[in-house]
Amino acid sequence: MDFGFDHVHFLVSDVRALTDYFDKVFGMQIIDYKENHKGAAYAILRFGNGTLRIRGMRENDDPDSRNPELVEGLDHIGLSVENVRNALEWLVSRGAEVFQEPEDTGIGGRTIAFIKGPGNIRIELCQKTEYQ
Repeated sequence: MDFGFDHVHFLVSDVRALTDYFDKVFGMQIIDYKENHKGAAYAILRFGNGTLRIRGMRENDDPDSRNPELVEGLDHIGLSVENVRNALEWLVSRGAEVFQEPEDTGIGGRTIAFIKGPGNIRIELCQKTEYQ
């Protein structure tokens, strides 16, 4: 059985802010945006060979320590780049906020860095390796 990448799904309090962020900073194409999809705003953006999906809070959603199943499992997303330092410079020029400067501390000593999006969403930049 073969599996392929389909999507990363965020649950956030401000769908428009995160959608606009990925559009502005990364230039991701917005495929669909609905103000109300089953009780919450919902966006789909093109993300490599898959999509990035962003859903807002529904009436009974409470993503905090009392209801961790709404946020458990997604720590950050990692994006591969040829050169982390160059990519970070480009992203900062487009409004990205650096969360962690480039370091050679990734698995196998590869270079990584983090930026922070709306709602403290963490996005890791990872130097490409031979298995990518």
